[in-house]
Amino acid sequence: MKELIETNIDYNNHFNRGTKMKKKELYIVIIVLLIISLLVSYLLYTHKNEISELQKDSMKIYVIAGSTLQEYGGVISCGYVITTKNNELIVVDGGIDADKQFLVEYIKRLGNGTVSHWYITHPHQDHVGALIQILQDDECDITIENLYYSFNSLEWYKEYDERGFETEQKMLNLLDSKKIKNKISCTKNQEIYMDNVRCDILKIADPEMINTDNGNDSSMCFKMTATDVNKSIIFLGDAYYYASIELLNDPQKLKADVVQMAHHGQNGVSKDVYIAIAPKVCCFNCPMWLYNNNPGSGYNSGRWKSIEVQNWVQELRAQCVLSFLGDRIIKFNQNGIEIEA
Repeated sequence: MKELIETNIDYNNHFNRGTKMKKKELYIVIIVLLIISLLVSYLLYTHKNEISELQKDSMKIYVIAGSTLQEYGGVISCGYVITTKNNELIVVDGGIDADKQFLVEYIKRLGNGTVSHWYITHPHQDHVGALIQILQDDECDITIENLYYSFNSLEWYKEYDERGFETEQKMLNLLDSKKIKNKISCTKNQEIYMDNVRCDILKIADPEMINTDNGNDSSMCFKMTATDVNKSIIFLGDAYYYASIELLNDPQKLKADVVQMAHHGQNGVSKDVYIAIAPKVCCFNCPMWLYNNNPGSGYNSGRWKSIEVQNWVQELRAQCVLSFLGDRIIKFNQNGIEIEA
């Protein structure tokens, strides 16, 4: 009986020790699982923040300086590269032929060689020269999924815009390039949706517009809006006098946060157009000599309206982005508008 009792005591002690050990192991497992859970939560939170940080910019607008820089010749040029929230790539014009390499580097870096949407304001050398070079170069591995434009006929350009005819002829002939997957001749008031960006076509080429700066005044004008943050940029190309009248027929549509200054910020649209736009940022796609209206005889000694237009900008209290100072990035996001070099 005594032996049985002792055996039971030993068994109970062993059982209690085993139970304590199991509880201890259970606690350890729970603690380990808790640590793992906290670690996973932290990693997920960090990853989410990283994604949020990457996607915080609803739209990025790259103002390509390229050949407008003094060291590259300081010539007149106009080109933009835009990325949407989910990294669709948009190009506007592109610049002169000397800008080809600058542009290709952007397209390869931001779009892996593919442009989702390419817009042309008008087929003059300082706007489509780089595009023509890309389309003519068989070794240049660039694909354009959608090309948007509004052109008059080749006969019209030959008769009414002789100075730009050589480039216009090349551009119209290259519309059949295999690098262009889809080409869209735009219509006025057309809406085009690209990820989180909507493009509104405000004005198209008009063959009846002949008693003006013909090739420039035939520019297609359009506004791109990042719909998720309600910020916009308006592209005026080289729009001039009659374009101003047409645009002001519906001034409410012109309001935008950023504007590409018409005709490189000189001899373009009227002051009333800029008043209707009421921009916060004005982009001057021009070399320093043109911005200062200085063809070589000193500040404001030329025939251009550069200084007068800058006075309009000052009255609007808008910030200037000057391409001759180098590439700039304009970011649209929930915080507003940010400008980076």
